[in-house]
Amino acid sequence: MAEIERKLFAAALTARLRELGYSYGKAVEMWPALNRAMLSRACNGMELSAGNYLLVCEMAGLDPYRFLKREKQTRYTLKSILNQTVTAGVSREARETGR
Repeated sequence: MAEIERKLFAAALTARLRELGYSYGKAVEMWPALNRAMLSRACNGMELSAGNYLLVCEMAGLDPYRFLKREKQTRYTLKSILNQTVTAGVSREARETGR
């Protein structure tokens, strides 16, 4: 499964804004597709939608793949699935009522 390294992205975006001399207000003025709340969430390492993440990367000139963390995914085989423990069926505690 892949995730965005939000803290690394936040640090890079903050550094980019500082490099350009942009406050949130100036960034929104220069990049009208963004808003202050979105920039604040991004710079504080909070989650953004995929579309907003890509938009911020595009506007700031950052490579979105630079912040992509690929974790090893568990590989399931037919053998591993067949060897799983199955819980035995038990009777219910509550009586079934006829509705």
